[in-house]
Amino acid sequence: MVQDSTGVQAADTKTRQIYSLLRERIFQGQYFAGMRLPSSRELAQELGVSRTLVVSVYEQLVAEGYLEGRLGSGTYVVDLENRKPASFEPSDQNPHFSRKQPDDGYGFDGVDFRPSFPSMEHVPRKKWREVAYKVYDQLDDREYGYAGPAGHWGLRIQICEMLLHTKGIVCDPEQVVVTAGATQAITLVCKLLLQPGETVISEDPTSTFIHGIFQTAGADIVPVPVDAHGLRVQDIPVQAHPRLVFVTPSHQFPFGSILSIGRRMELLEYARYTGCYIIEDDYDSEFRYAGLPVHALRELDAVRVIYIGTFSKNLFPALRIGYMVLPRDLVASMEGVKRLMDMHTPTLDQAILARFIADQHLQRHVTRMKRLYSRRRKLLIRSLGETFGNTVQVSGDAAGLHLIAGFSGHVFDEERVKALAERGVRIYPAETYAIVKGRFEDRLIMGFGDVAEQQIPEGVRRIAGGLREQGEK
Repeated sequence: MVQDSTGVQAADTKTRQIYSLLRERIFQGQYFAGMRLPSSRELAQELGVSRTLVVSVYEQLVAEGYLEGRLGSGTYVVDLENRKPASFEPSDQNPHFSRKQPDDGYGFDGVDFRPSFPSMEHVPRKKWREVAYKVYDQLDDREYGYAGPAGHWGLRIQICEMLLHTKGIVCDPEQVVVTAGATQAITLVCKLLLQPGETVISEDPTSTFIHGIFQTAGADIVPVPVDAHGLRVQDIPVQAHPRLVFVTPSHQFPFGSILSIGRRMELLEYARYTGCYIIEDDYDSEFRYAGLPVHALRELDAVRVIYIGTFSKNLFPALRIGYMVLPRDLVASMEGVKRLMDMHTPTLDQAILARFIADQHLQRHVTRMKRLYSRRRKLLIRSLGETFGNTVQVSGDAAGLHLIAGFSGHVFDEERVKALAERGVRIYPAETYAIVKGRFEDRLIMGFGDVAEQQIPEGVRRIAGGLREQGEK
């Protein structure tokens, strides 16, 4: 029963087979409560295995409470009071677990205009591998142990220097906490500062995962609209009294506007007056195609602003390294929260990233990718214009990895999204990201970062064909 056709089976595998067989017989009632089992010699003969192997299985089942040995009498089945595990099935019916990867968005066989996603084919694998080898060779033995909750000291230094040169932010490494992406950073801020029922002011529209974080924290989310100059600070309800305000001032997601200096000053004054904190999510603003880099809101106020950044866009999402720059009075408390959440972000990747930045590889990679994304952006704009003429309006394309395309007279609802997916093109309606619905039904957020250049015109043509087909019905 337990031998394979070759008669050659590892002892460990045979032990597991016999263990499963006997356990199954107990749960199915073939070996009922109080029943005396065959002796180890008898069962070994029945199964064609060694007695030592059966003795080992009996001992394991005794240890787990299925059987009990009675001195001079034998081995008996314990009364389990019919407590059969809900998930238990006979071994001849129990399927193997599925090895098929679930659909997580990567398996789509078509043109995917997924927004804010970098080019996977241009991940700097070779250079990253070279740096990793050097770091592994040079790491101190102690760095393979537990690290402080705030992150690798060398990386925190590099983040400070990077922010000074690119964003005008002056900060100390002690103020930097390394996180598992921007998602964890915002979650940690909520855990530290937000109580259920307290108010959060949020740009509307914004990333759906932001909604989820605040909702999970039990916040009362008050949406405030954005326009060509960013968050409409004047529209914040007088009675709001928020604990947090969430903004993307350097490149608003998804509409791409920059928070004007006037509104920046208004928002900072509002935060000082109400005592709230501002979460500044610096969303992929390093890829700017016109003008100088936009300085951070945090540059103007180091007390009320919590600055959050990530390496998911300028390197690759799988790295899962982000960071926040905290006001000094929050540092100690945040380190305590971070320690309780996950002890620390994985240290080895932090050490590699620190070296990658220090050796100027990140800066050179961003420069190369900016040229690539600029070409793809121009191609997408040109393809939209050639295909739709003046019936499409493009905006929000000065920075980042996506643009906004408005199609007057069209509504991009779930049915249309599904129909276009069947035509081999994935689209992302702006309405999906809105808290207050009904204002952006004719607009798409069209990512170009991870779309090959030869795919962009084809994807636009498929959208046009799908819209024509819908219009003819």
